Amino acid sequence: MLVEQRKWSKNENWKILSNHQLGDRANLVFVFGSTTLVQDQKRFDEIRTLYPKAEIVVSSGSGEILAGKVEQHTLNVTAIHFEKTQIKTLEINLADVKDSFDAGAHISAQIEKDNLSNLLIFSDGKEINGSHLLTGLQFNLSESVPITGGLAGSYDPFAATYTGLNTIGKTGKVIGIGFYGSHIQIGYASQSGWTPFGPERFITKSTNNILFELNEEPILDFYKKYLEGLFVNIEEAIRMFPLGIKAENGNERIMRSFLSYNPENGGAQFAGEMPEGIKVRMMRSNINSLLDSAEEAAKNSVIPFKSSPPDLALCVSCSGRQFILQDWIDQEVEAIVLGLGSPIPVTGFYSYGEIAPQAKNQKSELHNHTMTITTFKELA
Repeated sequence: MLVEQRKWSKNENWKILSNHQLGDRANLVFVFGSTTLVQDQKRFDEIRTLYPKAEIVVSSGSGEILAGKVEQHTLNVTAIHFEKTQIKTLEINLADVKDSFDAGAHISAQIEKDNLSNLLIFSDGKEINGSHLLTGLQFNLSESVPITGGLAGSYDPFAATYTGLNTIGKTGKVIGIGFYGSHIQIGYASQSGWTPFGPERFITKSTNNILFELNEEPILDFYKKYLEGLFVNIEEAIRMFPLGIKAENGNERIMRSFLSYNPENGGAQFAGEMPEGIKVRMMRSNINSLLDSAEEAAKNSVIPFKSSPPDLALCVSCSGRQFILQDWIDQEVEAIVLGLGSPIPVTGFYSYGEIAPQAKNQKSELHNHTMTITTFKELA
């Protein structure tokens, strides 16, 4: 497995960041960038000219992870040559299916399952219900096949997000990449660095990912009770203190990040499912905890690679972590590099949702506010 990385920026144009120049040997290319640049046909045509035989997967983000730091307003390009591993891709248009579950079910039904080692997913982050998508993805797949990836992001939380397969980024697309054979080895990990505080509450009124009431109390009143006076804008307070829903194992909390509040109906939109009857608690974190969790995720992602390091680390972090880290955002990527323990290529983006199993041998979950890492190695 060979990896080539390069980036495009307005000031530097194309800049090569690795020794390999794969050309028509590349069979998979990841392109992560701003919503504007992933829609730029000229830039896409340049990438297609560089890698004429590759499957090109495009996703927007609220920041691009490359070369040990976080970039903005760039195109982050990672080209891969697999020698012995087969990949297969497919794309679902949300306009062609009934709902998010149906989109996932179509992918899991259509993708070839013989010798499938891992399914990587990149999806529109605004038009999708990520929890329903993941349920559909798992509908026709064995639980032994890990699903990792993430939902596209945007610098503007109210703007559209974009993904694409062999085209510029577009809205409403879900991309699946299957990896096949015994020569590909996959590692994964997801860590949040958040801890619960305050009373536990039941969700008593919600619709999918729109939360209205906790213990029959309007969601905004709940937050005001504990946080009013600490923040000028209560919506900012909700972003600083997201909710954690109790996982199936009863020990962990799955993070749910706040997206927006609708004063007309009193509903708070979160990035994942908020089912009625589930217990939730407010969550809190700080810069040190987030950096430690990023390093821990990196360490856990390389555990399967005992004899030699992986060939690539794909990082999908949450845009909500950016909100906390602010000027410390580069330190999160530095923590990943430290945790990986070896100088391997790192790529990724900041998302509206991260997909990975909570732990080994568990089914994949939709996460928020986590650093999620998928590591790849092709065995001889």
